Amino acid sequence: MVGPLRVALLGQRRDVSLLVALLSPVLALGTAWWVGSTIGYDTLTAWVRGTWFGTDPSLAIFLAIGGLVVIGAISAAVNSGLLPTSVLVGAPVFGAGVTRYGTTVTYSWGTHVVSLPEAVGIAGFFAVGFGIPIALCGFVLGRALCYVISVYGGHSGPPSPVENA
Repeated sequence: MVGPLRVALLGQRRDVSLLVALLSPVLALGTAWWVGSTIGYDTLTAWVRGTWFGTDPSLAIFLAIGGLVVIGAISAAVNSGLLPTSVLVGAPVFGAGVTRYGTTVTYSWGTHVVSLPEAVGIAGFFAVGFGIPIALCGFVLGRALCYVISVYGGHSGPPSPVENA
């Protein structure tokens, strides 16, 4: 992969992309620890369902989504890599989903305790299903911000008459 496609997917600087990739597990673990030790998975589920269906919107969910969009925009503005940005934004979503581990869930056919493979699988599904759309929003916002700054910052535009001589 060369050229603009590589830059769009992996970013302009490999060192920044590597730093983002190494920071992502830390964000996932930090989120899992925070959700598990403070609010718990059941409360998080109630907040997400209430916000998703509009029955009881939670300010915390809106703030979390806004924070993830900001993280994605900063990552895109600094490095412009879609994959590192998606991993960075999806990591906290994954971490929150892993806190499902050890909880008891009730289905129409009965209850059972969530195993680690099931919790990791569901967390991966959440990270892809929710993290990637949020990352795409942040990526577009960050790249647009870079473009606006470059245009209004004097780094772009038509050449001056002196440059044409």
